[in-house]
Amino acid sequence: MPRLGTRILLLGGDADFNVGDRAILTALTRCLSLHDPSAEITVVGHPAMHASLPGVTRVVPRGPRGLRALLAAAASADRVLIAGGGLFQDDDSRTKMPYWAARIALLKACNGRIAALAVGAGPLRHPESRAAARLACASLTSISVRDRFAHDALAACTSRPIEVVPDPAFMLDPAPQDAAREHLRRLGIAGGRPLIAVAMRRWFHERGGILPNQVKFAFGFEPKRDQARFESMLGVVARSLEQLSERLGADILLLPGYNVGHEADDAACEALRWRLPRAHTHLARVPDPRLYKALLGAARLVVSARMHPLILAAGMGVPFVGLSYNGKFDGLYDRLGLSARSLPLDLCPDGWGVTTLVAAAEAAMASPVDLRQRSETLAALVRAHALSLAYGTDAARVLEAADA
Repeated sequence: MPRLGTRILLLGGDADFNVGDRAILTALTRCLSLHDPSAEITVVGHPAMHASLPGVTRVVPRGPRGLRALLAAAASADRVLIAGGGLFQDDDSRTKMPYWAARIALLKACNGRIAALAVGAGPLRHPESRAAARLACASLTSISVRDRFAHDALAACTSRPIEVVPDPAFMLDPAPQDAAREHLRRLGIAGGRPLIAVAMRRWFHERGGILPNQVKFAFGFEPKRDQARFESMLGVVARSLEQLSERLGADILLLPGYNVGHEADDAACEALRWRLPRAHTHLARVPDPRLYKALLGAARLVVSARMHPLILAAGMGVPFVGLSYNGKFDGLYDRLGLSARSLPLDLCPDGWGVTTLVAAAEAAMASPVDLRQRSETLAALVRAHALSLAYGTDAARVLEAADA
């Protein structure tokens, strides 16, 4: 087992702005630092957003200006972990997978102890994406992905063993209930009324282009979207929420999860709110994933077009309906042992509408599955795997014995 004070470099998704990626980072740094309080963890992002995370001793800036510091951190690390998030895919653009393959190969040149921990993979529709995935897999000492969907996508690109390990966000501890109640009070939500929590996103955009949407937006180009289909989908969701809120006597809490220009979940939630004039609606931009999870725990039902709000809701024992944009949603349903399926955004409104969404919500609320218990089991599995990668198999055995 490595010495105490192990140096670990963590790389993942956009934890500066995406509450799901931030949940992964927060959960992992806490997991690693609880095992070794003297761990020295380096992450990538905005220093003001991550410097207070447990165990984090260094925050490397994103982009070219942080490259020298990133390579130095990799060279001095005892372990480099490519940790969680939808990294190995070409849904956003055809450059994403080559970008991650080149980044991993560069880090590999500095440190051979580099592993993938519960990454999201797929879709990988293009030949160059699959070639880049082969390069990335060849550079890693071990590979784990977060669900069967990711496994199948990556297994087509490599003959190396691929483990399926739950998403690290299952380990995230929620903020105290008092903090959630106070936040709801400030939003004007009266105690005693049920809540339906909703996380929307913009969709029906052009997928698989050369440039990522983030880059297009930075240069002043709005990604191409089918606005008519988006408006139609919002109408279906709004009418469904109206019916559900009337039946439950519920307020609707809109919780956008990725509030940055090229994603603008808050704009999607505002557009949905405008279509709910008769409902009691509230919108909260919550960057802290622990508070976000605690707020979801106050809900009777969660409806989300992002996957991580569903993971966090499950951890609080709250039933949910996923509005999916790829197979990772049903991968999550499978991990939780649910027989239900998500509702694909691409099939709305022709493939499903108000009746289907309302029925899915009612079935989720009536399900006997103990989501909290199953989430705790998944959290223990990813915790053992993370400690095994970072500190050796002895650490994982100690943890498994303690959980037993």
